[in-house]
Amino acid sequence: MFVTLCLNPTIQKTLCFERISRGEVNRASRNFTDASGKGINVSRVLAQLGKQVLHVTQLSKQDKLWFEAELEKQAIKLLAIETAAKARTCTTLIEENSLESGTSGRCVTELVESGNKVEPETEAALLKAFDALLDGGELQQIDSLIISGSKAPGFKDSLFAKIALKAHAHNVPVVLDIRGADLKELLNALRAAPLKACEAPLVIKPNAQELKETFFEAQTEAMAENQINDCIAKLYSEYGVQSVITRGKDSTLAFDGKKLLNISSESIPQEKVLNTIGCGDAFTAGFAAALADGSGFEAAVRQGIKCGTLNARTIQPGSIK
Repeated sequence: MFVTLCLNPTIQKTLCFERISRGEVNRASRNFTDASGKGINVSRVLAQLGKQVLHVTQLSKQDKLWFEAELEKQAIKLLAIETAAKARTCTTLIEENSLESGTSGRCVTELVESGNKVEPETEAALLKAFDALLDGGELQQIDSLIISGSKAPGFKDSLFAKIALKAHAHNVPVVLDIRGADLKELLNALRAAPLKACEAPLVIKPNAQELKETFFEAQTEAMAENQINDCIAKLYSEYGVQSVITRGKDSTLAFDGKKLLNISSESIPQEKVLNTIGCGDAFTAGFAAALADGSGFEAAVRQGIKCGTLNARTIQPGSIK
């Protein structure tokens, strides 16, 4: 079983239009609502790959009923810590014939709400529930722990590092799609005791922009390829973490501890791109699944690229079917 953790649960609304006219009433040609958030997107793709998944998050009583019903349809188990904070709602606007920048074509716009603040006891309850999974031995059967996305306000920056290292101590492979203070806290925790090559892998997977914001926030231009390679090689030499850096349409850069990888993205005709929301999450799911299956690091990156490409061809965020 795979365990996914995301602490910013989301109700994702997608509205499709022929074209959006600013300042006017716009009626959607179709719309749908999904349980989402980066961790649920990862979970959905893992389930579509035939994997058993337990998703861990925090939810209010009312939200939990809806999320449970939605995830049950997708064969995803849910472990939800109770909170009074309601899940946020984010909205995707898809225009089939946008005139943005003077060119006609599909345009995807994402409207993102901030998460609602959780109570101080929510973090303690989450750690207790995770320890219970470890103590009960259930995680011994887990193929991978995947931590994705941001946290709702109220959680400490050190939380993801604590959970990741708890799992790693139990020889569970860990993949983290995190950035900023969360990623820096993980590295701080590893500073005194870097990971060893013989241990279960711990892989970070920010995209290039997130890597820049985390380590080169004062830099105005995008990171150059050699700059990314130098950064991820240094992360391995100093902390023992492997890295995968996605760059949208550009090639994916990675370091497995032995060699730098530069793997081209799959080309998609523009007319075949339906919704790019969740492509990074689909990549994470495909990568983690292949790595857990023993496919090897490079093969895992290639499967991640394949899943990200399939997601772009589907209308549902975080989906490859």
